[in-house]
Amino acid sequence: MRLPAPRGHMSSALISALRTPPPARPALLVSAGTRDVHADDDLQLTLWICYELRMRGFDDVADGWQDHPALAQFHTALEQRWETGLRALPEVTAPAVLTEEGLAELRRHHAFWRPRREMRSALRDIHGDAYGSRSARTHSVLFTVTLRDLDPAVGVDEVPGPTLALANALSLFGFHQRLVGALVGFLTAVDTIGGDPFAQLLPVQCPPDDVRLGFTVCHELHARLTQHVGASLQAGRTSLRGRWLASHGRINVGC
Repeated sequence: MRLPAPRGHMSSALISALRTPPPARPALLVSAGTRDVHADDDLQLTLWICYELRMRGFDDVADGWQDHPALAQFHTALEQRWETGLRALPEVTAPAVLTEEGLAELRRHHAFWRPRREMRSALRDIHGDAYGSRSARTHSVLFTVTLRDLDPAVGVDEVPGPTLALANALSLFGFHQRLVGALVGFLTAVDTIGGDPFAQLLPVQCPPDDVRLGFTVCHELHARLTQHVGASLQAGRTSLRGRWLASHGRINVGC
């Protein structure tokens, strides 16, 4: 996989830097930005690149970047801004009522961010590793279960900010042991989004506020994604970047 096309000053600076060997003192700065972090296409792509570099890597990244302390500091600063935004996220958006065309397009977004594993199995693995019932494995299952199973059937250059936000929230919760409760809440919400009316939390020893955080984040970000899909189709364009909408003969080149 190669680095995606940039979407703003921050992602452009990061992508340009990653394509050349790191200098003695790399200058990677987190932009303050003027948009809400959940809708900031530039920030979401930049954060997604940082996570992917830790997980799978890119074919066109120069040697020396993956474990570089300057990149780690940059990623940490991005994550702090992202987590602050998620903790301030209210669950107020109602999911859009989508047509069959809208639901079909929504499934393309789901192919990018949703884990393929059955959520109940994933939650049991997380519970076992987080609380010591599986001595042969470590807490790294939070990473492998939720992130390695992602199936990017849609390329990142086609994915808008609302979809990247869901992927980045899952990555944030999956990478940090302190956020295991939020990960449990998030994955449980994935079940309810999938239409399981009996989805419920497993009896894990997680702080209730953390579980509620993950549950709220998943539902709110997904509701915003459905609104994006519905509004895009109603305006006669696809909700995916750079895709033709055959029925209208138009191409969508933005979020």
